[in-house]
Amino acid sequence: MINSMTGFGRGEVSKDRTTITTEIRSVNNRFCEVSLKLPQQIQNLENEVREYIQRNVSRGKLHVMIRIDEPVEATAKLHFDRDTAQQYISMLEELRYMLRIEEPLNLDHVLSNPNIFKLADDQLERIDRLRPLIIKSVANAIEELKKMRMQEGSHLKADFDKRLDTIDSVVKVIADYAKERVPEARAKMHERVSALLESDSFDKDRLELEIAILADKLDITEELVRLESHTHFFREAMNNDESVGRKLNFLIQEMHREINTIGSKASHSGISHHVVDLKESLEIIREQVQNIE
Repeated sequence: MINSMTGFGRGEVSKDRTTITTEIRSVNNRFCEVSLKLPQQIQNLENEVREYIQRNVSRGKLHVMIRIDEPVEATAKLHFDRDTAQQYISMLEELRYMLRIEEPLNLDHVLSNPNIFKLADDQLERIDRLRPLIIKSVANAIEELKKMRMQEGSHLKADFDKRLDTIDSVVKVIADYAKERVPEARAKMHERVSALLESDSFDKDRLELEIAILADKLDITEELVRLESHTHFFREAMNNDESVGRKLNFLIQEMHREINTIGSKASHSGISHHVVDLKESLEIIREQVQNIE
């Protein structure tokens, strides 16, 4: 079953008066790109959360927000590292003197270094206790996201099936037109051959070339067969449990190539008209496939 890359998921976990909420919004993207918004006190878990999401979601641009609601007394507490701050100020003063910078140091210069503020030891232990709750909240949000993606994917699949049926039916109509072209082309070939035979400058090689060119123009059987084969493989791919967005994109490119070849060979107004219909249906599928995981 195909899955859309568009969706929303929300996961919430509560324990000991602490509630962690994760919200994930997803749109289409070639790869899995994760944008995280975390509370300041759990910034050191960013890489772990990102890697967990990327292991469980293959494609899409994901906007992830994690919120922590807990009692005031449990919130993270920072302390001021005097030694680090003093060393940092001394280095800045030395650098200012070396570069002959007249501007004096101010508080903004000191606050630009986040290393002078550190979590208390008990708060580091608190983050370790929150870690499994955070991951569980993220996992629940991903599960909800996948459910919505699957629902959207089922709607896309139904539309794809309908448009593929249209393409298959048009291919059959074109095949019938191709059969009708044969008598007309044979009559035109007789006229050309007669004209060449009556000419004083009859060229056998030229005659063989004319026959070869006409035969090539008339024969679109291979293109029609390959086009039907591509729609068959497209349907098979949609029923695959793996991520198939890239495969569907490749099949669309192949289908587009066959349709263009049919159009270039067609010397029949009916066939040309139906080639336009094929291109229109395929373009709609192509646009929608961009949103498939």
